Amino acid sequence: MNPRLREGHPRIVQAGPILAIHKTLFVDRPLLSLAGAAAVYVFIVLGFGRSLEISSNYFVLLPVLAAALGYGLAGGLVAGALGLPANLLLFNLLGRPEFSPASKPIAELSGLLVGGASGYLAEYFRQLQSEIARRIRTEESLRRALEDKQVLLLELNHRVKNNLNVIKSLIQLQRNRSEAPEFREASDRLLARVFAIARAHDRMFGEDGPPVLDPVEYLQDILAVYDAEAGIGPRIEANLRPDGLRLPAETAVPLGLILNEAVANAWKYGSSREEGTIRVSLARTGAGCVLEVRDSGPGFDPDAVGRPDRPQGLGVKIIRSLAARLGGRVSWSREGGTRFRLEFPAAADPGKTGSVVADPGPGRL
Repeated sequence: MNPRLREGHPRIVQAGPILAIHKTLFVDRPLLSLAGAAAVYVFIVLGFGRSLEISSNYFVLLPVLAAALGYGLAGGLVAGALGLPANLLLFNLLGRPEFSPASKPIAELSGLLVGGASGYLAEYFRQLQSEIARRIRTEESLRRALEDKQVLLLELNHRVKNNLNVIKSLIQLQRNRSEAPEFREASDRLLARVFAIARAHDRMFGEDGPPVLDPVEYLQDILAVYDAEAGIGPRIEANLRPDGLRLPAETAVPLGLILNEAVANAWKYGSSREEGTIRVSLARTGAGCVLEVRDSGPGFDPDAVGRPDRPQGLGVKIIRSLAARLGGRVSWSREGGTRFRLEFPAAADPGKTGSVVADPGPGRL
């Protein structure tokens, strides 16, 4: 709950002498307050009426207001109607009937107006107090429910993190137990995919994690997996210029997996193990973004894509599926090597179906 709002509650409902007196006298003890106001009125008229003379009429407002504050509109109207008869009775007891108002109809109408208006305002004030109290109770209930859900979410995220670590450990164990180069290579690529998901999860759902991700930090984490082996492979150059772009989870995870697949492909096929450069760039283009991965390898013939003898690899299927989730479009071309390009909207709609072109063919991914 907002601390300022919480601090304001006592001022609205309980704090302040006026509200405290109103609640004590007219809400909790309306009959006692009415009887006390009537007694004070009678005492003033009988005790000081001869000196106050006609001004004694005004003190009838004490029981009228007490009835209105204690019993609302109905009580105010009844008390206002009985105000003039009460004055006439007390003035007769004093033996001074001339103290009564000159125009009794106007005096009676005035009593009804004062009692009715005061009663209406009292009822309206009580409704406001009741609504404020109801909203405070509702807000407290929602705050407690939100705190409970936050605890559950932290527990869920912790379990997911542990499960991802277990998956990575199992893959690593199986990799270490195998001597088959193909299996070890496939395990490495699977580990990189799990790592991309885990890094997005850590950044998005950590205890101090932001609601959205900085694409530079997130994508650099993924590139660091390959850059750590720069001594035995191609060098990676990153030029990430997102211009303030922030990625929600539904965009960050697919983008990270696509980058992982593209860089792994360039690492394996685009450059020799001893030299070469893989260039990665991310830039804003109007309402969208472009991710590119270039290598200095021999490249491939994009015109041969789609032929029956060029079956689609798992990496291409993954990229196509993830690009569709981003509402984006992917392409491959030969430009002094291989250039992979992903265009996607800056505010991607995860449910939007994107179009993709140019399958790179069987030798890649």
